[in-house]
Amino acid sequence: MKTYLFVRNKKYRPSTYYRIMQYIEGNKNLDIKISEYETNSYYEIKNVNKFTSVIKKLSGYIGYVRRVVFLSKMLFEKDYNIFVQREVFPKYIDPIGKWLLQQNVAKADNIYWDFDDNIIKAKEITAFGKELLSYHAKQIIVGNQYLRNTLSDQHRSKSLILNTTDKMMEIINLEKVNNLRLLNYEKEVVIIWVGTKINLQYLQNIIQVLDLAALELINKKLTLKIVSNFKLEIPTKKLNIVNVEWEREKAFEEMLNAHIGIMPLIEDEITKGKCAFKAVQNIGCGLPVIVSNVGMNNEVISDNGYLINEKSDWKNYIVELSNDKDAWLLKSINSRKLWESRFNSSNVKESLSEFFKV
Repeated sequence: MKTYLFVRNKKYRPSTYYRIMQYIEGNKNLDIKISEYETNSYYEIKNVNKFTSVIKKLSGYIGYVRRVVFLSKMLFEKDYNIFVQREVFPKYIDPIGKWLLQQNVAKADNIYWDFDDNIIKAKEITAFGKELLSYHAKQIIVGNQYLRNTLSDQHRSKSLILNTTDKMMEIINLEKVNNLRLLNYEKEVVIIWVGTKINLQYLQNIIQVLDLAALELINKKLTLKIVSNFKLEIPTKKLNIVNVEWEREKAFEEMLNAHIGIMPLIEDEITKGKCAFKAVQNIGCGLPVIVSNVGMNNEVISDNGYLINEKSDWKNYIVELSNDKDAWLLKSINSRKLWESRFNSSNVKESLSEFFKV
């Protein structure tokens, strides 16, 4: 049966790519028609253009029209499923959009709704869109238990938790990767942070503490690699900061060459809904991880890293993992084991097969 898939952007939206596209792209046996709200050019232009607010507003208008046209054509179709990744109309919907969405949802065979951030608290989805999808969805797919709890009691029973993970991690041979990492370990330890511009605030909050860790290391360099769509330039005394422009394959390569993965956060209703995805990528690459004790982050820590409650703990654990090679190696192995048992992408693909026949 044909499936109409609603996404923001296939290539540059992490939620769309890692929760859906990486499992279905290239599969010619699937009958899927995809509606993208934002074009690739929007993402490629906005990061290098000073008129970002104007570009964002213009893209929003264009995206809205694209959605309305797509829904209008669907009115003449029969026998189809609808899969919504996050929302159909972000933030705003007018009477025409409401009517078109209602008509198409009402005649669809099955509705599936997926989200992996607290889009309700962030007001990324309208109250109308939330209620419509909650009521009609056969299955609501969420990234963690906290997000499941944002659903009302009557809809929570039809929810399914699927982790956000990375299919690229399946190919890793950790023994070979760690042999290369250990060649540099005695002279340089590389910390890696991967994220978007909006999350750089959390990293910036601990830079001075990481610098203190660098000052404690004797005859060893401490490097922080920031893989992002935006550069963080901040003075430090000894910590070596290297900015790397984000590309999917480049981020993967940098994680394989790093020694420690970090994911700092502050606790609020938005961060509690996050699915610890960057930490999941880190453990998939066999990196010991140090993460803030916020939301789902505690699910990526067992004996493979540390949960941070106090700001000073960042320094202590960075120093420990930078000086104790045996402890570092053990936690590296444990990280990979945790990914394979808890966050393996093959398990997610199997679950998604019900919705896409992957």
